[in-house]
Amino acid sequence: MKKHRLYLLILFSTVLGFVLVEIYKPKPIDWTQTYSSKDKIPYGCELLYQLLPTVFRNQRISDSKVPIYHKSADWKNRKSNYIYVYQYFRADSVNLIKLLAYVGAGNNAFIAAEDFYGLNDTLHFETTYLQKFTKDSLSIDFENPTLKPNKPYLYHHQSIGSYFSLDLPKDSSKKVIVKTNAEILGKNYDGKPNFIKIGFGKGAFYLSTVPKAFSNFYLVKDNNADYAFKALSYLPENQVFWDEYVSIVSFGKMDRSILKAKYAKGEDDNIDTSPFKFIVSQPALKWAYFITLASLCIYLIFEGKRKQRIIPIIETPQNTSLAFVETIGALYYNQKDHQAISAKKTAYLLAYIRNKFHLKTTVIDQEFRDDLSRKTNLTIAEINELFDYVASIQASEKVTEKDLIKLNKYIEDFYTKT
Repeated sequence: MKKHRLYLLILFSTVLGFVLVEIYKPKPIDWTQTYSSKDKIPYGCELLYQLLPTVFRNQRISDSKVPIYHKSADWKNRKSNYIYVYQYFRADSVNLIKLLAYVGAGNNAFIAAEDFYGLNDTLHFETTYLQKFTKDSLSIDFENPTLKPNKPYLYHHQSIGSYFSLDLPKDSSKKVIVKTNAEILGKNYDGKPNFIKIGFGKGAFYLSTVPKAFSNFYLVKDNNADYAFKALSYLPENQVFWDEYVSIVSFGKMDRSILKAKYAKGEDDNIDTSPFKFIVSQPALKWAYFITLASLCIYLIFEGKRKQRIIPIIETPQNTSLAFVETIGALYYNQKDHQAISAKKTAYLLAYIRNKFHLKTTVIDQEFRDDLSRKTNLTIAEINELFDYVASIQASEKVTEKDLIKLNKYIEDFYTKT
């Protein structure tokens, strides 16, 4: 018994130690590039979003995750700024037209992305990537001398590899060069523009190819927060619309129909807060969830059928009375014991009289015969004839086959008549 307790103690200690290690081990860093205003991970934008009230004092900061064409109703009230930060900018034709109309009406759009799908064709620019890097940490800077810091803004080379190509051929056959109406506001270490201003109608687009410069990871390093502050300061001090809808819909983080439904209900402040989203965002919970689903499916497949003991086959009971009678008859017939058969038939006759007519059969006298005659409606002569013959058989030392047949005839006649 003590040995078993020792084994159980070792097993319990092992399991407890494993659980404690899993609970207290450092959580791995999530390097997903969400650029969300709600995320504190390295490539989230919570710090930048908190910086906006400092840049745009006394202005409303709107974080409604709805399509651009839904925002157009709010844009008509007053001048405002549109801010978008994500790895890519990808808007469909309807939203792109609304955004262009918004800027053309005198508003401003600040978009930080490595690629601008659709927008680059309208504004005549392209983005490309640096091919060679001589250092691990590279710098970016502003063109305006008053904005240049004493110490350059340093970033990992993969974070600032994208830049603008502003001179594009309009027709490849004629080699006509289109000059983009762009003002260069900042460049990378190689002199390539990575922050530009493009006028459009009465407003302007402020485009940056370094979205990571506005993420949590770089805002807390050295003086890089100063770069984000100065870049946003190009925008006039108006109301701000922070947009995450384009990135959410483009890369499958939320279904467009859900967003529309929530917008119609006025639930646009904090959309992605469901418990299921949190479960799938945590690797351990995600695996536990899918393992549980798989286990339930396996259980349903193998254990879903109703179980019960095998029902035995019950055959219909057979009537063996006739076979029993035939067997007994054959037995007596083979033994030729007519005396025993006559005694049994007489005993059955007396039992029949006792049960049916409630008469005592201990003494077969004249009184008994008279009572039986009255109850059976038989004549006294028929009763005397039956019992006289029974008495002669009982008194006989030997009963022949003919005697037995005659006795059986008397008894069967009595049964028939009564």
